[in-house]
Amino acid sequence: MRSGIELNGVRVELRDIPQPHERCVLFEVEVDGRRRFVTFDYNDYFHVAEDAVSESLVYFKANCLAEGYPQANVIPGGYMPANLGYYRRLPRLRALRRARPWLPYDVYARLGLRFPSEIRVKAMEILTARRDFDFVGALHRYEGGPDKMPYEKYLREVTRAKVCVDMPNGGDLTMRLIDCLGIGACVVRPQMRVGMPVPLVHGEHVVFCERDLSDLGDACARLVRDRAERERVARGARDYFDRFLHRRQLAAYYLHEIAAAWEQ
Repeated sequence: MRSGIELNGVRVELRDIPQPHERCVLFEVEVDGRRRFVTFDYNDYFHVAEDAVSESLVYFKANCLAEGYPQANVIPGGYMPANLGYYRRLPRLRALRRARPWLPYDVYARLGLRFPSEIRVKAMEILTARRDFDFVGALHRYEGGPDKMPYEKYLREVTRAKVCVDMPNGGDLTMRLIDCLGIGACVVRPQMRVGMPVPLVHGEHVVFCERDLSDLGDACARLVRDRAERERVARGARDYFDRFLHRRQLAAYYLHEIAAAWEQ
């Protein structure tokens, strides 16, 4: 099957390409009649598909260990929001966030339990026990489907929160983190083990707590009290998303890395 369109000077064709690797998308790049495979690995876990790495010009890994891999062609793949409809909703969500001089939720976290997650349960226990801020949150147990809360409602709730809490689950990176960064929320989450195309900086784009969550409650309480600090981080989050995580920017990054590898 073939059909072609041109996007930003790059011709894209649909072809039947076998996809033998779990949670990986294998595609071909053709330059001057020569073809090479490229892989995008969206597996939540840190391991790579060795066969795909060996046959790929570039292997983009979503949950990519920050320290890297022995194979030089494995590089960070960035991450995407939970739903493509997010981009259509984003201008309105940002307008809602800007229009609220006061925010009714102090600390907000609605976290799924698609995978067993001790860290998410622990986070909810810590936040629920605090008495120096109001906490709105829930854990949703489900099997392979969406959370019980509709996506649109959850995004609107993010716009109403002073602080949003993100926790790893199956993988260290989550779609909810990307959702929150794009809206321009002040996010608290554990230190990341994942590398990004451009690193998230503590205190500029996000606020990291310890991986054992020993300072999670205190970090949230400090930001609830300090409006100037949390708004500065929120602006940094939105700017980071626009510069490095919006789908246009990710596409440009992928093309740049493929072109650079091709020339080596």
